[in-house]
Amino acid sequence: MALLRRRDDEPLTIDGEHERLRAIRRAAEEELGRLRRELTERVASVERKERELADALAKVPRKPGEPLPAGGDETLTRAQVSLAARAQELSKREAELAAREKALMKQETEMARRAGGGALHPESRLAQIEARLAALQEAEKAFARTQAELAALSEELASREAALAEREHEGAGPGSGASRAELDELDDRLRRLEQETRDDSVERTFGDGLRRLEKKGLRAPPSND
Repeated sequence: MALLRRRDDEPLTIDGEHERLRAIRRAAEEELGRLRRELTERVASVERKERELADALAKVPRKPGEPLPAGGDETLTRAQVSLAARAQELSKREAELAAREKALMKQETEMARRAGGGALHPESRLAQIEARLAALQEAEKAFARTQAELAALSEELASREAALAEREHEGAGPGSGASRAELDELDDRLRRLEQETRDDSVERTFGDGLRRLEKKGLRAPPSND
């Protein structure tokens, strides 16, 4: 999101600063709208992969009465549950984003009202706005990292499930299915990915970024009498 800076040689006027505030607000609204669209698309993608995984599990060919290799059912069930939980988490964050967007717009309106009343120095308010926008960018980056980790988890599960389905389909004999070691390795990998994603979410959620934004940018500066 580009920050709209005033040229040093431009005269400082209230009308000019109001126009810059409106332009910055429009840019922030466009950026939030883009982020919401991307989030919606990611939620739909995760839900689609979850459905595909469930369908693939139902279609895995097995001999009559022959179960999956030891631990297979449990591992694949864990994969499904994990993917569903991540989809719910994305939906929750989308709702949080919508609420924060409304709060940001309210604060922007209040800021513009105060600036119009001459209670604040335009240069100080503009510096605060630019700091808030920078904090918002950092929060978006942290949220994108969490989304990337979720996508990596989803791809890993899809790849492993496809490999298992292919081996079951080949039906070359008792040894053709996934080995116990492979299933253990899959389970360990899933646990690590879940833990890493959970740890990063605690420290770098989008909500945390916006709370930092509020602390840094929504406080009115002390009046310079």
